[in-house]
Amino acid sequence: MTNKINLVVMGTFNYPYGMAGTKRVQHVINALKQYSDVSIQVILQRQSSRDNILCGIHEGTPYQTVMGDLFRAKMVALLPLFYLKTIRVLKDVWRQNGTNIIYHYGPVSLDNLLPLYFSRRLGYKIVFDIVEDNDVAKSISSSFYHCAQVSCISVLSSIMPALASGFVAISSHLVNKYRTLCRGCIPVHYLPISVDMDCFPDKPFRMDQKTVSLFYGGSFGRKDGLPVLLDAFDRLAGIHQNVRLVLTGRGDKAAQQEFSDRLEMSPYKNWIEYKGYLDEKEYYSVLNDVDIPCMTRVDLAFAHAGFPFKLGEFLATGKPVIASRVSDVDSFLAHGHNAMLVQAGSSTEIFEAADYLINNPESAAAIGGRGREVASTYFDYRQRGTALLKFLKSL
Repeated sequence: MTNKINLVVMGTFNYPYGMAGTKRVQHVINALKQYSDVSIQVILQRQSSRDNILCGIHEGTPYQTVMGDLFRAKMVALLPLFYLKTIRVLKDVWRQNGTNIIYHYGPVSLDNLLPLYFSRRLGYKIVFDIVEDNDVAKSISSSFYHCAQVSCISVLSSIMPALASGFVAISSHLVNKYRTLCRGCIPVHYLPISVDMDCFPDKPFRMDQKTVSLFYGGSFGRKDGLPVLLDAFDRLAGIHQNVRLVLTGRGDKAAQQEFSDRLEMSPYKNWIEYKGYLDEKEYYSVLNDVDIPCMTRVDLAFAHAGFPFKLGEFLATGKPVIASRVSDVDSFLAHGHNAMLVQAGSSTEIFEAADYLINNPESAAAIGGRGREVASTYFDYRQRGTALLKFLKSL
């Protein structure tokens, strides 16, 4: 057997374009494809054709979707066919020479249970990339479908040690959880948030005192605390006539409605611009143009378990970031030095942090510059590639 690695990337994410999960997977691919002894392809079990072309080549990496537009009742009805088609694809991409590894973004679920079991029997080594704690996920949505989904994943988590050759985890909480689950018998690799520094030009930051823009971009869910951010902005706008709030992203129907209702209540709603969901180019253009990115979270166990992906991008801009103290944030950032750290769910602390930055533009610029250094030192995906490849080869 040669040292060649045939890496098959699978999981619950859209590809080639999507939100945080897609970006994390793409950074893993970009970090590993620079090595000549690694070949990579992406297998999506299902995704919407409204979001992506279902098969193709993206930045040199081939990808295919087993069954597009397969959701909820339709998926349950076609589950046996879905399994058979996925298994056939995994057999087709198996390589006799080298080490075959499935890098699976997300845990075991009803979608992937049988295909992953078959893959293990065939000889694939399976690595699960874990970014959420589904045992505490019920708090972020009251929908029946969500509760049923996370309950199923929690039950199936007991099967993961029998399938896994290794785990990759985004936070210290998840590293410890999976080491405990596997009783230390399966290796767990810490891979925190990542960022492509090339998307963010290194230029001196100067806050425009004519108009100061706060920014939030990402998911619109219960854990993200958009109403809390809006509360802080209303208070800030009451004393600063030059502030604006820019928002981009999306959430499920209930979360979007809650956000819309709260936005309508704001006496300063004309100072708030919701741009909707932007494609990658537009998103980076907006992010590089604002003054104060805000990575807000509320005080929920689910928020503390993961690690907010957008934080890396916000820091990379070189602008002063307001970030909630969740997960491993305090391990990389110090309040007032390279970010403004606030208690999760506190609109008062968000207001106070933004007020300080507006009133102290030179300190704000220095904080932003040091924040960019953190992103470059700890979160640049290229810096993480060598350690990740070493981990995969150790399996």
